[in-house]
Amino acid sequence: MGRIQHLILWAVLVVCCVAERQYFFQSNSSTWEQARLHCQVCYKEMVSLTPENIQQLAQNLTSSYWIGLRKTMNNGSFPWSRWSNGNPLAFQNWYPGRPILSKPKNPVNIYNNYYSILPNYCGCCCTNNSNSTSVPPVTTVNSSYHGTDFTEKVNMTASSTKTPAVTKMTSVMTGSTFFTGVTGGINGTNMTSGNNGTNETETDVYIEEPCIAMLSFGLWFDKICSELLPYICYEDRFYGNATMTNKTLHSATLSWTRGPGDISGYRMEVKSTDYNLTLNHSCLNQTYDLSNLTAGTQYRVQVFPIKCGRDLNPQNVSFYTKTSIFLTWFAPEGNSDLYNIQVRGEPDLKMTTRTESALVKGLIPGGFYTFEVNAEVEDKSIEGDRMDIPSYTKPGMVSNLKPSALTNDSVQFQWEQPTGNTSGYRAHAWREEKNITVHIFWKNLTYTNLTVGNQSPGDKIWLSVVALVPDGSVEGEPSKVIGRTTPGEVTNLQLNITEDTIIVYWTPPQGNYETFSVQLKLNASNKEVDTENTTDSQLSFTNLKAGAEYLVTVTTLNGYLKSYPISTANFTLPLPPQSAQIDFFNKSHVILSWKAPVASQGVQIMYLVKYITEFWNDTQTYETHTTNYTFHELHAGTKYTFEVRVKAGTQESQPVQTSQTTSATVRVRTMTMACSSSEPSICENSGTRTEVLQNLISHFRKWFSKMENETLVDKVFWELEWRGA
Repeated sequence: MGRIQHLILWAVLVVCCVAERQYFFQSNSSTWEQARLHCQVCYKEMVSLTPENIQQLAQNLTSSYWIGLRKTMNNGSFPWSRWSNGNPLAFQNWYPGRPILSKPKNPVNIYNNYYSILPNYCGCCCTNNSNSTSVPPVTTVNSSYHGTDFTEKVNMTASSTKTPAVTKMTSVMTGSTFFTGVTGGINGTNMTSGNNGTNETETDVYIEEPCIAMLSFGLWFDKICSELLPYICYEDRFYGNATMTNKTLHSATLSWTRGPGDISGYRMEVKSTDYNLTLNHSCLNQTYDLSNLTAGTQYRVQVFPIKCGRDLNPQNVSFYTKTSIFLTWFAPEGNSDLYNIQVRGEPDLKMTTRTESALVKGLIPGGFYTFEVNAEVEDKSIEGDRMDIPSYTKPGMVSNLKPSALTNDSVQFQWEQPTGNTSGYRAHAWREEKNITVHIFWKNLTYTNLTVGNQSPGDKIWLSVVALVPDGSVEGEPSKVIGRTTPGEVTNLQLNITEDTIIVYWTPPQGNYETFSVQLKLNASNKEVDTENTTDSQLSFTNLKAGAEYLVTVTTLNGYLKSYPISTANFTLPLPPQSAQIDFFNKSHVILSWKAPVASQGVQIMYLVKYITEFWNDTQTYETHTTNYTFHELHAGTKYTFEVRVKAGTQESQPVQTSQTTSATVRVRTMTMACSSSEPSICENSGTRTEVLQNLISHFRKWFSKMENETLVDKVFWELEWRGA
């Protein structure tokens, strides 16, 4: 294959990216152009890949996806130089032998050894780290940089496209590393087919204007742009700014930042303690006048831009409406045409009225003001003496009153200071017992938290907080909330067990509670088996596995509150194993196997295996979780009895037994006996010999044999053979 050298003249400064990028996988298969149009309309653009995001994006792919790269963009840029969003192509991850840059002269032996390296001008959007440690290099291509010329020096051997090599390219100028071919995909996935078994690399022909897809294992492949594939879009998370202006007693003007791209509209949510408004607004302008609001009240506003039917990140703002005060006075003696009102405070105000009362608006909640009133004739030639009265406006209502820290005998509450001024708060705490209100305390305080203690578990505590002014002449509207002490935990937790049932008993706690949550887990795997709620003080779990350890946890519930959980563990009763048998034996080893109890299958249980040899007066016991065991260092020619039991905690099942005599090592011992008698010819009598033999056999049987189930069995291998003279 011929050697290709490619010269790229390029220098770029990558602008540092600070936006938080979000990625959206689109399953509707489209051409590359259709995919890009959809991404531009409903998001920002097709995805551009970096060493940082490719691992995340390729992790769960099941097929090829279009990405924002093609040979030539419509902006007239140099081929293979930019992504669809205009960012420079500073990172590449090609499938070996791709892309095919020119029509092959020899269609039988086609291998593309063109790889484009871009200079390493890199801001914070790109990195020199290409995870090179995960891809072992096979062929190294050194690149040198001379002024503005950046030239590849490629030395590669001919290779089939079906047997890809790995190429590492190293820039002498910067020392940065780019991988342009790898032997395996992301996380070692198969490089020829997707996770659904389809062939993703079957195209092996030259394409004049290819578009690029990321294969299911993360590498890039050039394809015909009209092919229908799913695709990946991205968008920078939107952060706008909502503001409130023209705030009055009952209205305010909301303004917000326009959302990015083609926004179809906005959804606004306006909330307070007694106000909840949700409405849709067109995208013609970014303002809205809120009306029918309550004076001196805090409102929270969220504005959601809507783009292709989905909500973008909301813009948030909170504000308070203004407050007012109503003045009345008696008319002076004589005639007067109008009254002048001077309000001294923050802010200072002036107003004129012809009646003996006035509503002064635009004051700060909890503010201190001096109100001066004097009468005046129509031509303002003379005015009466001024009368004044000092007063506080009504303070605002505290906000975000909520319980924050709960125990079984106390509740801590916290809140936020209202808008305007306040000198402190008055808190009233009480609880309800059997429809009777029990007052706990009234307290004046200057801080924004309070603990109600010395209560019973599960008590429902009410707290009302009002804002105060220094002279106590007026107070704000009360804000109320309910808090609960956590319920007490159960005591005397006990389990009554059989081989397939656990009955749980406990003593309920003191104080108030609603239900109990009882959770059952397999202790060995921590796998939840069942969770049930009950108002009783006992609960049964049935159809359980025999010989398995279960963990039972009981938690007291009172509304959304939970007590400290109380747990205990125990084993169901064990059942004996099935059909123990000998799989192999020789002079010193025996392999024993068995089957798990039917009622224990599917869970891990403990077995006790034991051998007994009466002749050697030896017994050994071992533990195992498997259903076979190999006994070592046994005596040759010895009968062993083997037992298998299921062990469950301190409980053991009945055993299953089998026996086996190990292969004997035969050793011959010769015993010579001489016969002498005073009776003539008695030693030559066959009956005498038989009697002596039987006596010898009986003697050895006492040592080497025994009776089992009315059958004589040998404890050790032995034979007695008689040979007469």
